[in-house]
Amino acid sequence: MKEFRFKIILILAAIVLSVYLLYPTFQDYQNTKSLNAALESKRNELKKLHPDLTKDQLNQMVTLTDDSIKVADPSILEARKKRVKLGLDLQGGMRVVLEVNTGKLLEKIANTPDDVFRKVLAEAQKESAVTDESVVDIVGRKLQERKIRFSRYFGTNKQDDAEILSDLQKSSEDAVNRAMEIIRNRVDQYGVSEPSISRQGSRRIIVELPGVAKEEEAKQLLQGTALLEFRLVKDAELTFPIMQRIDDVLAKRTESGVKDSLGNDVAVLDTAKKVTDTTKSTDSLSNLTEEQQKEKFAVEHPFFRLLF
Repeated sequence: MKEFRFKIILILAAIVLSVYLLYPTFQDYQNTKSLNAALESKRNELKKLHPDLTKDQLNQMVTLTDDSIKVADPSILEARKKRVKLGLDLQGGMRVVLEVNTGKLLEKIANTPDDVFRKVLAEAQKESAVTDESVVDIVGRKLQERKIRFSRYFGTNKQDDAEILSDLQKSSEDAVNRAMEIIRNRVDQYGVSEPSISRQGSRRIIVELPGVAKEEEAKQLLQGTALLEFRLVKDAELTFPIMQRIDDVLAKRTESGVKDSLGNDVAVLDTAKKVTDTTKSTDSLSNLTEEQQKEKFAVEHPFFRLLF
């Protein structure tokens, strides 16, 4: 018996360690089971109390209940973090391969794209579809084969081909990294636990989403096109008087005798008069129907009606 004592101790230690490591998974399973039961009970209760609630409103209220329960009991999230993570092979889910369109990037940053450039770019995109070579490298090689300097389409005349090619490769690399960051943010918003986002080759991104039940929603989330626009916004103190003048001119509320620097009539209204007119207009509008109010507003404010 003594010769087996060490082996028995090792086996018992392994069992204790396994129980210790697997307990958070068991705890998370029990928490999920009780949480789903509580949420289902809450959903049925809300349906009885508020039968006129829409599906989205009901889901939102149930989600708030879910969040409040998790906040009130931190052990739920703690067990969720320590549980055994199941991948696609055990849990199922969705695996998506996305590709960054670096050809579109080159087309946008090109200085003077002509028919030759478009032909080279089309050939490069077609060739890159069956190889792992970067579109930037293929375009660079094809331009060199045609003995065309890169500065004809990219960079400046002071830069040599190697420097321009390096800048293009950096821009392509940044585009892929930005795409991965956007995908990661979208997946985090979707609420997928333990997603895997990795890069394959020069432009492909592999996204693994374990446990995803609504595949169509996830596809729309990942494949949606993001557009970020920057617009210079004028200060309201500057823009509103201009808009007021336009509205006055269109409504023919200009006072004669007042000219601007170009000799045109300028809409200058007496402040007291405006207050009086506004009061009268408010009194009269209260006696009109909604449709008549809209028509009256359209006549009195032809410019502002286009904005509201």
